[in-house]
Amino acid sequence: MGKHPRWSGLALVSAGVLGALFFWLSDPRYGWGLRWGATENTIDAANEALVGTFVGIAGSLVVLLIGLWLMTRRAV
Repeated sequence: MGKHPRWSGLALVSAGVLGALFFWLSDPRYGWGLRWGATENTIDAANEALVGTFVGIAGSLVVLLIGLWLMTRRAV
């Protein structure tokens, strides 16, 4: 085994956190998404992006949980 066997778990945890932050900040309703792209109808933009935001955050949380699980495993 390598010197740091839990680096893969740490990498997944950081990827999960960064992914969740990205999806939350790019959402038009909850984040800064409306400031990035000026659309004519902001209500429609927020409603269309809501499902993608929830799926992205859920996927990021799954990656985060897998990373946490890997960090708790003992190296053999």
